[in-house]
Amino acid sequence: MSPSGYLYTGCAIWAYEGWTGDFYPAGTSKDSRLRAYAERLTTVEGNTTFYAIPSAQTAARWAADTPDHFRFCLKFPKIISHERRLIEADPPNQAFLKATNALGTRRGPLMLQLPPSFGPRALPDFRRFLDGLPQGLEVAVEVRHRAWFEPQQAQVLNKALIEAGAGRVTFDSRPVYNSAAPEAILAQEKKPDVPLVTEAVGDFVLVRYISSPIPEENEAYLPDWVGRVAAWLREGKRVYFFAHCPIESHSPHIARDFYHRVRAVQPDLAPLPWDLLPPDPQVPQQLGLF
Repeated sequence: MSPSGYLYTGCAIWAYEGWTGDFYPAGTSKDSRLRAYAERLTTVEGNTTFYAIPSAQTAARWAADTPDHFRFCLKFPKIISHERRLIEADPPNQAFLKATNALGTRRGPLMLQLPPSFGPRALPDFRRFLDGLPQGLEVAVEVRHRAWFEPQQAQVLNKALIEAGAGRVTFDSRPVYNSAAPEAILAQEKKPDVPLVTEAVGDFVLVRYISSPIPEENEAYLPDWVGRVAAWLREGKRVYFFAHCPIESHSPHIARDFYHRVRAVQPDLAPLPWDLLPPDPQVPQQLGLF
């Protein structure tokens, strides 16, 4: 840990089978993927919780498979955010929070991703939901309704977040929307095209970077992100940087490359766990970015 802030870096998932023999050693079993992931990167979104609430026993197993420094930034289930729209969502919310309690100190900020139809008119429901969360629970909110990005409404949102002690997810989809790669064009159907907001709210920041699958195209964005993240670290903030890519095999390598870039300008950061592992002779070594 640096004397300033702390940089966590990771991906959206850990169970991707295609990483075996590349990111994971050849022969890594399905049940061993999380352990292998946590030996290399330091955080994960865990998209699975968006679709189903895990049991506390499952979450406890996740914690047991990861080191003390690892953080899960799990998504609130869609039954809470998208189906019930934060209204009368207490039963599923309590079940979800009970599961995340089993993570212990490995629970990072939880991500509340709101649907594109959830706009400023729903602010009372939004405030009520945040006010009902346990004190001390860290939550980062991702908004997708365009009105939230208008200056006046952005101030209203930030005020609500600050009052609730919550943070904001910074979502950067520029690389995938400015790419002509076929995989990027397909990804545009799933990822929102929203304005980039880099204002930090609170003492932690979550960045979701939607990468171009063409390494050279990311050079238009990553150097700027290095500067932003380094500045946040110097302010003492915790930064969670998640690399997404339409070609999933690229995602962990983008996360690793980004950490290296930040460490080059912030040398007090600890080495990435991945870099402390001996090379796997069965895994081809990356000659370039990917």
